[in-house]
Amino acid sequence: MDETAATFSERIAEYICGEDLSNVDTAAIERAKQRFSYHLGLAFRGLKAQEPDIQRAIAVARDLSDGAGEATLIGLPWRTTVADAVFVNCQMMRAFGQDDVIFETGVHPGLVTLPLAFSLGERHHVSGAAFLTAVIVGYEMMGKIARWSWTLDAPRRATMPFGPFGSVATAARILELDRAQTAVALAYAAHTAMGVAESDAGPITHYYGLVCRNGLMGAYLAKAGAWGSPTVLEGEFGFIRTFLGNAKIDQDALLECLGRDHSIMASEEKHYPGTGLNQVPIELMRGFVLNDRIRSDDVASIHVTFPAERRNFRASYARGPFTPRTSPSSALFQFGALLVDGELRLDRYEDVNNPEIGRLIDNTRVDFVEGKSVRYARLEVTTVDGRVLIGEGDEFTYATESPQDILIREAAGILPEDKISRACKLIGALEDVRDVAQLTACLVP
Repeated sequence: MDETAATFSERIAEYICGEDLSNVDTAAIERAKQRFSYHLGLAFRGLKAQEPDIQRAIAVARDLSDGAGEATLIGLPWRTTVADAVFVNCQMMRAFGQDDVIFETGVHPGLVTLPLAFSLGERHHVSGAAFLTAVIVGYEMMGKIARWSWTLDAPRRATMPFGPFGSVATAARILELDRAQTAVALAYAAHTAMGVAESDAGPITHYYGLVCRNGLMGAYLAKAGAWGSPTVLEGEFGFIRTFLGNAKIDQDALLECLGRDHSIMASEEKHYPGTGLNQVPIELMRGFVLNDRIRSDDVASIHVTFPAERRNFRASYARGPFTPRTSPSSALFQFGALLVDGELRLDRYEDVNNPEIGRLIDNTRVDFVEGKSVRYARLEVTTVDGRVLIGEGDEFTYATESPQDILIREAAGILPEDKISRACKLIGALEDVRDVAQLTACLVP
């Protein structure tokens, strides 16, 4: 392909099709295995808890599949069509909102890549190396192309507009699309992008699964010979102008960074429900609780400062009224729950009218500052005895668990021990596995 004549999507397709696992460093490969295991662990945890959104997804998928299909549902004895399995497995990995996120883009990459790699890899009997490459390429699309979208005049949820690009990239690799087909798949990604932020309190329940299904269809349509605009990204009415306004995109610089410092290394786990942007302020408050021994009765007032880029993201500092679905998104509610209990408990998010949490929120002031990274937070707590506790930061990363530790803990009670052991061995050497269907077979009772 003549690069001087190629469009933006055609040039991106060159990377998607040309990436090879031999070009990926060992750390990124190991991170891909760990992220896969982490999301499998979330799926098993959600099944054990009979999480309602998971149960709804299962019911709808079984209804739509009508007893047909050969695709595996993680941890379940039933099978469905591939499209329905992608939807369900995504929802299971979304359990409790503790998936992963890439900063500073704000996308949730695991949810819109791993379910596709899982189901398509099983269906097409791809190798573990092909599976890992597809996942790493999908993460790369969202980590490099996406930008923080809450700063736009019309705020958007980042995974909606940018997630389909990760999904179609992952699917394109599994389906072995050529460059022309992959460019068409990217056109479908652009046309299925959404990102509506209303009601500014949280996404509709199953929208990550819908992103996955859209990516699946886009890739299969491209494989079947469908057409997509080659200028879908940079055209007069294309994705960039429609979703990003007047943003200046340096195409050459973006393309140059693809396949370098892989974005999967920048993904971070969420150990609490709600937006990952609240991870830093939560950990600052948690430090006060653990190290300074403060609890709700000790607090006179709280002052939190966020970067100006978060001003439009009102859900992340909402004062209520709350519902059990919206309370985890607010840093202010998280502060109150942490100070009341000394830890963050899932059941506390149901206690949306707690008077002590309400008092703490009423005594919290929120300000914004220019020139800071999107994760920045400064927390100042004044105690009733006159102390002033100050914490500040723009980064917090959790130590990652090994795939073995995750699966042994989370799959217990759902899978027999021999299948857990087998799955651990296959994931540990996934780049050498000839057929990932060997692995998916271990992940059902």
